[in-house]
Amino acid sequence: MIRPPADAERLAERYGTPLYVFDGAAAARAAEAFRAAWRPDDTIAYSVKCNPLVGLVARLARTGIGMEVASGFEYRTARRAGVPGERIVFNGPLKRPDELRRALREGATVILDGVEQIRAAAREARHAAPGARIGLRLTQPELARGDRFGIAPRMAPAAARHLARAGLAVTGLHVHLGAYRLGPLGPSGPPIHSVTVTYPVPLERFEGAARQLCETADAIGGVEWLDLGGGWPAADDVGPYREAVERALGPDRPPLILEPGRALVRDAGWLLVRVIARRGRTAAVVDAGVTQVPCVLWKRSPVRPAVPRIGEVRPTDLFGPLCLQHDAIAREVHLPPLREGDLVWIGQTGAYAVSQASPFIHPRASAVMIEDGRATMLRHPETDEEALAPQAEPLLVGAPFRVAGT
Repeated sequence: MIRPPADAERLAERYGTPLYVFDGAAAARAAEAFRAAWRPDDTIAYSVKCNPLVGLVARLARTGIGMEVASGFEYRTARRAGVPGERIVFNGPLKRPDELRRALREGATVILDGVEQIRAAAREARHAAPGARIGLRLTQPELARGDRFGIAPRMAPAAARHLARAGLAVTGLHVHLGAYRLGPLGPSGPPIHSVTVTYPVPLERFEGAARQLCETADAIGGVEWLDLGGGWPAADDVGPYREAVERALGPDRPPLILEPGRALVRDAGWLLVRVIARRGRTAAVVDAGVTQVPCVLWKRSPVRPAVPRIGEVRPTDLFGPLCLQHDAIAREVHLPPLREGDLVWIGQTGAYAVSQASPFIHPRASAVMIEDGRATMLRHPETDEEALAPQAEPLLVGAPFRVAGT
């Protein structure tokens, strides 16, 4: 059932628009339900890249789940939210030496992505906490020759031996299937045209990935846990997925790590926008564009007026305020006639809206979390000073194109 955010008009009046709204209790319930759908010894680690706002990360952490991060920045975000290192799964192809060292020292689960990271971890082994959890990321089964992440399963035994000589035991294996797939490049047009998004990831792909992890674990020996990444549906629909994975792994399967993102926060977030102009009877301009809600480029989100309007429902386009013809946050959505000043909500924006938003032409929008009838500011609207302060203003003197001090 598609539902609006509570007290949308009151929130918009108080905080202005555009405004991201997140329901903390709804996200927490989704996390608790997802965890309850799996075995008690399985680990649920929220994918921070879906929505990295510190307040939301902290709210999810209070349910007892862990955090999956894909960069040093996200690692520091999780730590700032109060998540201890031992409850963090550190993924990603870029781990700078100081970031890798910190994660090893703080007892995080470190997933090594590629040969270079395996060698880097061996060099930093002396910093690892006792019993450090080290995993290897494997290429996806169907992309063994074209996956930009991980190592081929056949390389895993040699990688484990290399790390063992440095004093690090490989205790786990990881694979992330992902909802975004890069297809063949067309004869014309930009490469992005060949990207497809399939969420949730099809059940059969998880089953195949589980079999691959199991086979590779047997070849390595000593594997104590398996990480099947993200792309899972929400708790109500995850049962068949669990059953498929357990069929592939057998009754004595090891504990799993699961990295849900959308499943926990997608339906717990909205973007509130106001109509600033009409464009005929079937189009309107609102005060947020695709840069504030990039996820609409990949999927259709529910769009509704915050206050019901009387009039014939028509296919309607909602355009943003950017100086771009393609700045359309909704196309042909069935809406009643809209007027200037009307408040509209865009649903299912809890995931990949805030995290992928950019300050192109307009600064970043504010965000609040609602719970128990109260609203808490998660992020203030970006000010000119915040946007411009980090920039340098060089003093140009002397010969053309010469900068003072260089």
